[in-house]
Amino acid sequence: MGKNRILDLFAGAGGISLGLEMFRNEAGEHVFELYRAVEIDRYACQTLRKNFGEDKVIEGDITDGGIHRRIIRECKGKVSIIVGGIPCQSFSLIGPRSGFGRKMKKFRDDKRDRLYEEFMKIVGELKPNIVMIENVKGILSKRDSGGEKIIAKVVTRLEHLGYNLEDENGNKHMVLNAADYGVPQRRERVVLIGIKKSWKNVKMPFIAPTHYDPRKSGSGEHNGLAPYVTVYEAIGDLPEVRPKITFTGIPGPEKAEITKINSTMDSGGDVVSVNGEKFHQHVERISMSGKRFFEFVRPNGYKYIDHHVARSQQKSDIELFGSLMEGETAGEFMKRNPQLAKSLIKYDMSTFRDKYRRQKSNEPCTTVFAHLQKDGNRFIHPWQTRTFTPREAARIQSFPDDFIFEGPMIKKFWQIGNAVPPLMALNMGKSVYEISRGMA
Repeated sequence: MGKNRILDLFAGAGGISLGLEMFRNEAGEHVFELYRAVEIDRYACQTLRKNFGEDKVIEGDITDGGIHRRIIRECKGKVSIIVGGIPCQSFSLIGPRSGFGRKMKKFRDDKRDRLYEEFMKIVGELKPNIVMIENVKGILSKRDSGGEKIIAKVVTRLEHLGYNLEDENGNKHMVLNAADYGVPQRRERVVLIGIKKSWKNVKMPFIAPTHYDPRKSGSGEHNGLAPYVTVYEAIGDLPEVRPKITFTGIPGPEKAEITKINSTMDSGGDVVSVNGEKFHQHVERISMSGKRFFEFVRPNGYKYIDHHVARSQQKSDIELFGSLMEGETAGEFMKRNPQLAKSLIKYDMSTFRDKYRRQKSNEPCTTVFAHLQKDGNRFIHPWQTRTFTPREAARIQSFPDDFIFEGPMIKKFWQIGNAVPPLMALNMGKSVYEISRGMA
């Protein structure tokens, strides 16, 4: 059987396509192949080219007529699957886009309003066998300017195009938690899988979990499921690195001393060699869940660790990070030690009391998101006084170590935070494969 070719729209770094490509059938064969990835961000496009190949990337705005025609010209009759996370920020009724804001020209003419329609136009023209859509959980409650739920619009449009999205229980979407599939992160996302009725008249498949939450399960059998992968298991083998100190809030006379301290600080490197002994010792210590995770993220003996660089931090933040207990948020810290918290926390904490969070080593991470490009304050390392490095964030998202992200650090964080975890996508691919061979 030939490979199922994928068109990935709003591809970002290509997390969905990577996971699908890494899936192997019972014969050990790769059955999915990225054919084209469409993305507007230039750094994400560089990442796609680096990891998937120059000829597979269409860089540009999907609402541009020339880009649309190129997609149709290159993919017509050649792709059987279209995947994508349709951006839905433009439908928000909160803030400047609501009420008076919608009367303003810059919001009235926002091209993001056309992204949903462009996605559906491409599906309608290419008529793939399967459509896979991933989105944030908020899409379930988000409504358009007419009050209609966005999720209902997406479902109705796909049904009109001839796709079945209904499962055995009558549901037309599913909410998946990445941790249930071996990703060391609690990350809930809405997934829709549309199957072209004229191709196969079958129900939407169930994407069976492979892992369970030990906190919610008692002792005994778990139907062959493995316990969640923890932060420690995912990143505990990586070299210790320390953040350099910024000059923010440092008096002039002290800057020379900070410069001297920074010169001795090992903050990591964009490419460092793997310490084989440390890696093997770590793998020996962790659970079978962790071992299986490393079979995915380090499947080929890759000799390097890329992008393992600590972000520079303010001196007061480093002290704050060290004062937080594992799992503690800034709001909880303020209750426990209000005097020290007041001296170290510079933000208004009345709205975002989890502006800072130290992750727990013995549990999955909280949801990673694109705000990482601004700061990593919600992703403070459990046992080091710093925020996650790009490689640690990539591990938490289940990207293999040999997957290289292009661009400056903030753009690496943006790509990582926006991505669909490849390991979750692999499990989605398993269900899609079973449909394609008639087993669903």
